[in-house]
Amino acid sequence: MRTTTVFFFLCLALLLTACGNEPPQEQGQQSVDSPDITKISNEKLISQQPSNKAKGILSDYEEITAIKSVNTKDSLFIAVEVEHHERFTMSQLEKKYKKEMKKHFKDMKIEFSTDKKIVLELEKLEQKIHHNDISKKEMEKKFKQIAKLAKEQT
Repeated sequence: MRTTTVFFFLCLALLLTACGNEPPQEQGQQSVDSPDITKISNEKLISQQPSNKAKGILSDYEEITAIKSVNTKDSLFIAVEVEHHERFTMSQLEKKYKKEMKKHFKDMKIEFSTDKKIVLELEKLEQKIHHNDISKKEMEKKFKQIAKLAKEQT
């Protein structure tokens, strides 16, 4: 009887320790808690330094899961995804984020969205800028189309 009890507790302890281990992260892999951020730069087009700065500022918020941002000379467009359970307080969060961005980028026009379609469109534009597959004129045209699309959906 005593050996069965000891064997049971030994197996239970082994099971609990084995299930608690996380696989080691590979170098360059993001942790689960950090939002999806892609830093972009392209010296031939407009410098994307303001959008990268905005991503850095917004990445401090725990409820944000992805941040996409592109800027022109005088405008900055930011789209974020938040955790699903935070969608109930979306309007307050959006106001808070927009206020934060206006504080840091006083000289730029800020466009802000939490719509999934806008996130996807900005992601495509980011990729084109990153891979140098777009001209400055095309980028500004696409930027205006995304801003128009965001205004239509609100």
